[in-house]
Amino acid sequence: MKGKITTFHCRSNTPNPISYEVSSLEDLDRKICLAQEVYESKLWDNPLVRRSFFEHLTLQLIDRQADLMAIYCRESSLTEERFLREFSRMLHQIKVYEREGALRIEPLAAQSFNDRTLIKRLLPLGPIAVFGASNFPLAYGTLGGDTIGALASGCPVIVKGHPLHAGTSAFLAEIAEETLKCLDLPRGIFGHVLDDGFELGQKLIQDPRILGGAFTGSLVGGMSLFQLANQRKNPIPFFAEMGSLNPVIILDNVPNLEEQVNCLASAITEDAGQFCTKPGIILVPKEMFLKAQELLVQHFTAIPSHPMLHPSIYERYVSRLKEIEQHLTVNRFGEPIPWHGLSALVSLSLAEFLNLEPLHHEVFGPFTCLLSYEEPSQLKDLFRCIGGQLTVSFMGLNPENEPLWEFAQQYAGRMIVNGVPTGVLVERNMHHGGPFPSSTDARFSSVGEASLFRFLRPISVQKNY
Repeated sequence: MKGKITTFHCRSNTPNPISYEVSSLEDLDRKICLAQEVYESKLWDNPLVRRSFFEHLTLQLIDRQADLMAIYCRESSLTEERFLREFSRMLHQIKVYEREGALRIEPLAAQSFNDRTLIKRLLPLGPIAVFGASNFPLAYGTLGGDTIGALASGCPVIVKGHPLHAGTSAFLAEIAEETLKCLDLPRGIFGHVLDDGFELGQKLIQDPRILGGAFTGSLVGGMSLFQLANQRKNPIPFFAEMGSLNPVIILDNVPNLEEQVNCLASAITEDAGQFCTKPGIILVPKEMFLKAQELLVQHFTAIPSHPMLHPSIYERYVSRLKEIEQHLTVNRFGEPIPWHGLSALVSLSLAEFLNLEPLHHEVFGPFTCLLSYEEPSQLKDLFRCIGGQLTVSFMGLNPENEPLWEFAQQYAGRMIVNGVPTGVLVERNMHHGGPFPSSTDARFSSVGEASLFRFLRPISVQKNY
């Protein structure tokens, strides 16, 4: 099984010079054994131990920021500005999740009755498998929200790093492992493996010592792992965030159509549209349709294209556009550059959209559908067609008063008024998840302090008199 992973720099159209070894099944088994030992020892339950680790980890990350940025930009083709935003978010997650994890160990106030007392508290689930995302090497990667959330909850973690940024993943893992060694903490608190296929990930989620899992990525990948987690002899919770179309509904009373459409166009094209919250559907009243189309075309024509994360992601994007082109015209903008995702737009009516199944699924890249509608009540058919979404946005005056607002909540994890869905804040009140197919469990968030509840389970202690 041993092999090498080579990453690629899309800006220079060249493979990166350093390759990374694929982990062996024996290495995976050894790391799961160590994680189980840590869990059973209860050492990691101690919030003071976790605080010391997170504080030292943060210092090490800051100290090695420049080296990390060089690897990150070389592998992802993202900019230094994007790195700095994501790096800041990663440090913020470590800080707030550590604090939240310490709060979670406190039992709820005891309830006393005539013959008994009840006390409830939260316990860590156990060793957690985390699958790093392709599009956020830091925020959703090896030391991203899923990993830090599980660690802050008191769970040891095994991370399967994403092969498209294997060097970034390995470098972050090295920092975490060196931090554990410096503090004389067990290696089993954090484990890391790399694979360029599916075997290690499948073995990881099927191992009976793993008691939970978290994933950010595609519907196909998330559902494959979700099914494996549920087909086990002892099924485990598996939380997958699997992308979304993120419909944006422009109402006929919108006071600033040009400003709103320009903001949407920027959100669609930023970093080649490689966001799970990219606006993939824009719905406008029939009488505004041509104006909105004109504004989108102006923006898409003016903005330069951006390299995609990897040739495989570029090829998947082009393949999806070709699939759609079998049914209708796709307008592309810009001159072809190797591995750059060209902005793309299809314009049609809502009725036509409902009959075109290839449009009902996320297109990962700078693509959107502009749809015309006649009455807001017609949009109920849209939601019945596309299912659950990470976000639903309304642009206009007092959209909360629209009858469609309440209906749309059934399908959304986050409702947005006069704003774009990109830019997910790491805060307690954030909910990043949604009804299927956007995630496997709409009750839980993968962002913000509330995300820690994925890795905890309640237990009651009853004392009888």
